[in-house]
Amino acid sequence: MKFSISILILLLTGSVWAQKKPIKEQNHAVNQQLAILKKDADLTSAAISFLAVDLKTGETIAELNPDMGMIPASTQKLFTTATVLELAGTDYRFKTKIQYSGNIDTLSKTLKGNLIIKGGGDPTLGSKYFYRGKQFDFIKSIITAIKSSGIEKITGRVIADASIYEAQAASPKWLWEEIANYYAIAATGIAVYDNLYELHFKSPAEAGKQTKIIKIYPEIPGLSVQNEVFSSNIRSDEAYIYGIPYTYKRIVRGTIPRNRADFIVKGAMPDPAYFLAQKVQAELDSSGVHCRKSATTVRLLKLKKDKEQTVGTTIKTFYSPKIISIINLTNKKSNNLYAEYLLNLISVKKALKKKNQQSSANELINFWKLKGMNTNGLHIVDGSGLSRLNSISAKQFIFLLKYMNKSSSRDIFISTLPVAGQSGTMKYFGKNTILTGKLHAKSGSVERVRAYAGYLKTKSGRELAFSVNIANYNCSSRAIKQKITTLLTALANLNI
Repeated sequence: MKFSISILILLLTGSVWAQKKPIKEQNHAVNQQLAILKKDADLTSAAISFLAVDLKTGETIAELNPDMGMIPASTQKLFTTATVLELAGTDYRFKTKIQYSGNIDTLSKTLKGNLIIKGGGDPTLGSKYFYRGKQFDFIKSIITAIKSSGIEKITGRVIADASIYEAQAASPKWLWEEIANYYAIAATGIAVYDNLYELHFKSPAEAGKQTKIIKIYPEIPGLSVQNEVFSSNIRSDEAYIYGIPYTYKRIVRGTIPRNRADFIVKGAMPDPAYFLAQKVQAELDSSGVHCRKSATTVRLLKLKKDKEQTVGTTIKTFYSPKIISIINLTNKKSNNLYAEYLLNLISVKKALKKKNQQSSANELINFWKLKGMNTNGLHIVDGSGLSRLNSISAKQFIFLLKYMNKSSSRDIFISTLPVAGQSGTMKYFGKNTILTGKLHAKSGSVERVRAYAGYLKTKSGRELAFSVNIANYNCSSRAIKQKITTLLTALANLNI
């Protein structure tokens, strides 16, 4: 009898001990999935990092290499958007001012000076994302404002001033094959039409044949494109544009699908500010307001050591949509251009002496260090996550997510994140599974890197912050996405 009681006591004690065992050490489904990933033949040479934490209790649910610095890809946009939201709030608007230098002769209706487009770092000017079908309306408004000021002739010219930021049309930390393409556009003081142009191709019905460029839109004065693109049986866009910022020689190489009457490949404008100055001056000329000199920019004037007057009287001010709308689009659509402009805004809000990508990135890191984050190994060189030189650990993501969960901007921030199975870049992720509607996260991918970070509600009602990143995998992008989906599904199904 004593023996039976002793066994019973041991069993009860063991049961209590098991219940008190840290969740991260329990043999639950998430840890089982992590064990499977560690043995996966496709991941033998991969780096895997994972961390999930209960936002209420602070308990770690599961972890694997949470301190490992990983290339974040577009999940880095969480750092950019969260920082800007904390610094600038939700209602900040970028400004673009139309000014004139000199004076207006009311008798001859002549502006004896220059028309100046004073850039304020607005990424939305003429953007299709905000003004679809009305991208050119702001130029019409410029012409109307100038004529309303009594100006019919201009002795000078149109000068675009993008000097709010240092001249940097592409990040020095991006790959050569990226910097002339649509997804690799750095933040200059003036953006227009999303800083993009389109190459329209016609491809032969047979694979392996030379394609033809049938149109460039919008037309960029001086742009020369050498076409080395061939037709292919591959149905995706495999064409890349090569070129140096602020120059007008481009080479486009690769393949596009065969038998296409109008296939579009998008590129980054060589100099958005110069393009806008030329565009406005051309529209002025068409409307009967003639300039005596050629359009230019402050950057070009400085190169020529020309000291023309570029400070003047404001005729009209254009305001961007509220910054929360820009943040929402940045996260939902993973817009690289907007992310870079948001990053550069940090240097303005903090009144830094140098207003460029790297000084803003350094200030971003300092912001989170002052909030208590361990920033050892945190390396950020851009706002979008395009650079392979960025490095963020799962613990650092969780710190940010926990901080924003307690921020006064909590609900707004979470609302900008794509929702699994429903919206943005997560629209098809986990669709028609337990993840649908319960997973709010930013996704990220560059070559051989797939990452997700955000918030998840489990079956038991726990609200979690999580980060997962797998790099250097030896399988298709579709396959690695499925492996991560399985892992997060196990996390969502937790009932403890």
